[in-house]
Amino acid sequence: MKPRRYVAFYVLFAVVAVIMTMRLVNLQIAKGSYYREKSNTRATRSVELIAPRGEILDRNGRPIVTNRTAYNVYILSSKNRTADELNRVIYDLSVTVSGYREYIKTVFPMDFKENVYCFTGEESSVNKWKKDNKFEEKSAKEIVDALCEKYSIDTNTYSKEDILMIAGTRLNMTNRGFSMSSPYLFSEDVPMTEISIIKEQSYKFPNVSIVTQPIREYPYKALGAHMLGRVGLISAEEYEQNSKNGYTINSKIGKSGIEKYLEDYLRGENGSGSIEQSTDGYNTGQSVVKAPVSGRNVNLTIDIDMQIACEQALEETIYNIRSSADSVESGNSADAGSIVVIDVNTGDVLAIASYPSYEITTFTENYNNLLQNPSKPLFNRALAGTYSPASTFKLLVGTAALEENIISIDEEILDTGKYTFFKDYQPACWIYNQTGGTHGYVNVAEAIRDSCNVFFFDVGRRLTIEKINEYAAKFGLGQKSGIELADEETAGVVAGPENRKANGGIWYPGDVCQTAIGQSDTLVTPIQLANYMATFANGGTRYRPHLIKSIQNSDGSISQETAPEVIDKVAISEENLDAILSGMRMVVTEGTAQRAFSGCKVPVAAKTGSAQTSGSHTNGVCVAFAPYDNPQIAIVCIIEKAGSGANVAQTVRKVVDNYFEENDENNIETDTLTR
Repeated sequence: MKPRRYVAFYVLFAVVAVIMTMRLVNLQIAKGSYYREKSNTRATRSVELIAPRGEILDRNGRPIVTNRTAYNVYILSSKNRTADELNRVIYDLSVTVSGYREYIKTVFPMDFKENVYCFTGEESSVNKWKKDNKFEEKSAKEIVDALCEKYSIDTNTYSKEDILMIAGTRLNMTNRGFSMSSPYLFSEDVPMTEISIIKEQSYKFPNVSIVTQPIREYPYKALGAHMLGRVGLISAEEYEQNSKNGYTINSKIGKSGIEKYLEDYLRGENGSGSIEQSTDGYNTGQSVVKAPVSGRNVNLTIDIDMQIACEQALEETIYNIRSSADSVESGNSADAGSIVVIDVNTGDVLAIASYPSYEITTFTENYNNLLQNPSKPLFNRALAGTYSPASTFKLLVGTAALEENIISIDEEILDTGKYTFFKDYQPACWIYNQTGGTHGYVNVAEAIRDSCNVFFFDVGRRLTIEKINEYAAKFGLGQKSGIELADEETAGVVAGPENRKANGGIWYPGDVCQTAIGQSDTLVTPIQLANYMATFANGGTRYRPHLIKSIQNSDGSISQETAPEVIDKVAISEENLDAILSGMRMVVTEGTAQRAFSGCKVPVAAKTGSAQTSGSHTNGVCVAFAPYDNPQIAIVCIIEKAGSGANVAQTVRKVVDNYFEENDENNIETDTLTR
């Protein structure tokens, strides 16, 4: 019996062994690949799903800034990866992804030239970078050596240029909080050809993730770049300020212009998703946990057709002046300028252009070149450029003198060529300097037509600098205009004793004469001059200029709308205003702007100015409004080194023609004129 028990035991053991063997065969052979794949997809990563930003539209609903889907490449952190392996992934990606090496130079200001490591860029920015990264006392080579040691970069494997790229990337990853919960955005908007290479050679790119995300699209390229602004990766300082508002270290944020001013409206609500990864770092799947919500659309006051016309006219005029002038004095070095167009009855900014400009989409890779360009394409001249108003300031002085009863509309002053009131200071009229002649007896309208300096020397002296400053304030000169982009706007200044003293100078009695003709220390911005002109055109109401027409809800309904806002009212009698404006009209029919506006479809009123700057350069200024009998738009154009205001008037003519080209003469004469 005992042997039988052993037999039963052996049989039972054999059955169990067979079952276990079959189970193992089933697990490891029959379904081995299935369970291997399942075991390799246990790791998941939470990822942020970027919400599309709201679109930016013109006043008629035409898109100026939209979104499109792009491929972005991220490097994910991994506990199983060595520093050398990470460096190799960075190198392989940099070879595959075009433009990345240029990008890293914008955040890592170093290069290898003439067999030595050196810093690149302006000294002030390099010093700030060194301070921010705690490298104050180190040379370029010492910094590279320290980073190579810190990040285990094999200096025998990579070239000097590769070492700089890897070191700069690793430092940037550290600064951007690279960790298990925060991947590194290696490159965005990567071309499909390069994405295909990364996918096909995935064995070279462990822990590299390709994510489709919305990015900004600009149908009109460089159009309105300064006004629209740009978005970019959030900086450490911006992240510190906004981390509680849902931003991450990889978030995009408005950096300038409308994108920055309306950040809270344009940014949407990001969603979340998950990425499944194998244990060896390769992605095996993605899923959406929470869908993102798009930002709100914004309608600007800008008319896209007018914006295009202004930018083209500005560029063409600058080219024409430069190519036709035979000297610096006549404008052969003209290279920059600005145009602003305002609706005189609402303060709507219809166009705002600054030249030269730049393409927002290539801002990052071209940043160093843009920064070093002597024409300063990044500088928003329309809001931050300050210029002498030159003879356009005479409109203000004439108005103030009439309103303060210093002169009457019919009073005539003799232009004697030189103004001899002061014994020790006797400035001359421009016509006397050029020809030895004079304008003879002129009243205020004729003085505006002729831009007679002697007339305004005398009127300005009698008016006093205090009254000139008082009226300048009423018209908004020497102060910020109130436009939405206030942090990008410069206030400028109106000449006077206090300003001169604050700058360490002495104010002399004769300085009021130069102030009266728009010279001296007075500096204004194009946006100020445009609103100044609009205030004259509408009879004395100064509106706050604005760029934002409305903000839309997600369903397209209007949530906010900007109503015209009156900042001040300048009391000007109808009789006095008519005298000033008739002088402007004569500038077009008989004076310096006659040639530019000859044959113009609508009657225009204008005033030109020629502002002397350092050396032999003269900026050209032209302010205008149209139509003369029923003002609709005010325009200012300033071109640096243009030679004269008369040279600039042709730009304003092109803008006027564009604005009224779709309106016949009868419509222009009505109060219901629309573009």
